[in-house]
Amino acid sequence: QALTTLRSSQINFDELAKQISNCMETREKGGEIGWVTTSINADNEHLDLIIPEKARDEVLGTTTKPGDIVMTSSERGYHLVQITDVMVDVRRISKTKLRKKKKDENGVEIDRRGILGGALAAAEQEGVEFKSDLIYKIETMGCQMNIADSERMEGQLQNLGIRPMSDEDKNKGRKVDLVVLNTCSIRDHAEQKVYSYIGPYAKRKREGEDVTIIVAGCVAQQEGENLLRRAPEVDLVLGPQYANRLGDLLEDVANGNQVVATEASHIMEDSTKPRRQSTTAAWVNVIYGCNERCTYCIVPTTRGVEQSRPMESIVEEVTELISQGYKEVTLLGQNIDAYGRDMIPKR
Repeated sequence: QALTTLRSSQINFDELAKQISNCMETREKGGEIGWVTTSINADNEHLDLIIPEKARDEVLGTTTKPGDIVMTSSERGYHLVQITDVMVDVRRISKTKLRKKKKDENGVEIDRRGILGGALAAAEQEGVEFKSDLIYKIETMGCQMNIADSERMEGQLQNLGIRPMSDEDKNKGRKVDLVVLNTCSIRDHAEQKVYSYIGPYAKRKREGEDVTIIVAGCVAQQEGENLLRRAPEVDLVLGPQYANRLGDLLEDVANGNQVVATEASHIMEDSTKPRRQSTTAAWVNVIYGCNERCTYCIVPTTRGVEQSRPMESIVEEVTELISQGYKEVTLLGQNIDAYGRDMIPKR
C-alpha cells in the first residue's frame, strides 16, 4: 500500500517516513540515513542498527538510480529505501591523456598546468606567476536543454572563482582564458560548425597563449575522442550527462591532461546553483534522455536513456525559485511525458 501511495504521488517519501516509520533515529528526518559507500571494505557499520548489512547489500545489489524506491527486509522488519542521489567518480570513468611538455623560447619547460591549474590549486611556485583573474565565455547552440546545461556549467565556473567576460573586458581587448562551446547535433553540418568555431581559439593555443578549450553538448557526445584527433588543442570533451560535473573534470585538465567524458553515467544532482539568464523565468530539468529510438532522431544517442529526477528534488528547486521571485518555470525534458516510467516503482 505504501508503494502504491508513492507511485501515485499522493505523498512524498519524507512525509510517508514520518507517518509509518518505526525507526526512532530517522523518522523525524524523513527517513534520511545519509550516504552509503559501496566500495570494498567500506565502513558502513554505523548503519547496522538502522538497516542491517544484509538488507543494505540487497539494496546495493539492485540496479537503481536517483528517485528509485525499493523494498527489502531484515530481522528488524521491512525497509523502504529511496535512492536520492548517486555519487559517481567521473574522473575514474573519463579518459585522460597527458599533454606533452612544452618549452619556451629559452628552452625552459612550461608548467603543464598553466593559469587554470594555478588558479584552481592556488599554487605559488617560485618563478611561476599565475593569473588569478580568469574569465570565461560560453557559446550555446540548440535547444532549451542546452541552455539549461550552460546555466549549470556557468554556476560551476563561477563557484571556482572564474568570472564571465564583461563589456569592460571587451573594450580593453581582454581575451578569455576559458571557452565552452555547448553544441547541438541537430543543425545542418553541426560538426563542421564546431571545428570552425574552435579555430580561432586553437590558433591562440598554437601561438603559445594559455587558453582552455571545452567542447560540451551533443556533438561532444557524438564525436568523443575524434574531437581530440581533429582538434588536438581541445582540453575537455564533455557529454551532456556530465554538464553538472564540469568542476570535477577541470581538475584533470588543470593538471595538464586532455579529458574525454562521454561514458554513460547517472546524472547527479548539482550542488552548485545555475547562473540563470533571467530573473523572472527559469528552466528546470525533470527528465533527461529518451528511450524511443525514432529512426530520424539522434537524441537517444547523444542524451542517453531516460532518467527522471526525484520528485522531491524538482519540488525543492521550484520552491526555491518561487522564493527568489521567479514568475515562470518551464519543466524540461526530451520526452517529458515519459516522466517516472523509468523509476522503481513506475510513477
